[in-house]
Amino acid sequence: MRAIATFDAGTDGGVGNGLASWFGAALTGPLASLLERESQGSAFFSARTRADERAPSREFHPLSTGWEAMRQELLLEPETAHVLYMREYLGRALVHVRSSTIRVHRPNAEAQLVFGEEFGEEFGGLGDPGLCSRAVEFLVAALDNVNPAFAWLGADAPATEETNLDWVLNRRVRNSVREARKLLRGYSWTTVCPGELSERLGGPAALAATGAFHRVFPLAAGGIVLQATRTVAEYSDDAVRRVFEALHPVLPPGMPQFDPAHPELRYFPADASRFSG
Repeated sequence: MRAIATFDAGTDGGVGNGLASWFGAALTGPLASLLERESQGSAFFSARTRADERAPSREFHPLSTGWEAMRQELLLEPETAHVLYMREYLGRALVHVRSSTIRVHRPNAEAQLVFGEEFGEEFGGLGDPGLCSRAVEFLVAALDNVNPAFAWLGADAPATEETNLDWVLNRRVRNSVREARKLLRGYSWTTVCPGELSERLGGPAALAATGAFHRVFPLAAGGIVLQATRTVAEYSDDAVRRVFEALHPVLPPGMPQFDPAHPELRYFPADASRFSG
């Protein structure tokens, strides 16, 4: 399971605010119990930022006492940042929080929270309502005061700057990021619309009334978090269609084409600009 957010110049408080909120919500949410283990020596964290490609990396260790310093660095919009949790030193990552400048150009940035397979298995996997609920709660906490350009949460697309619709509509990242507040970049099990698109869709009440979503969360700074089904495992083809039908007025035009390089992508095979139900 992974969560990915796009921050742009329209992000409330700036890109740095979005990054600090994302990492902070991860540390008080999914990583909270793991962070406690760091001081006990049973967990290993790697936390660092890099202002730009010419600057040296700055490490924050232990993270339990270095977080405030890291937060101040995030507010300055570093080119890259990450927090990596491992059960054993140099072992496989269980949870990885990271961010980087989108290759288009600054200030655009992307932030990710990637749950390793072992982490999910500890909680029952993608069919566990508790794990799925906590993941959505993280997303709401991370974005509540941000109004991001876009975000998604699920297990049906690779952890890249491209969204599901970027791949199947052959959209360039620079175009989909530039137009993110005019056309929704994509959709998944849980989708975040920026405030500008939420208003065009009628707002939280109208979206809840479509019946396409299990839960609808308005964000304080604008925007809305839309959880399609109770768990990721329940995100069926019918659920994908319902999400598409509810969001199609703000989706980019074009007929999706199957991408053999990414067979895991989930989407409804219709041109949003010509869809009439």
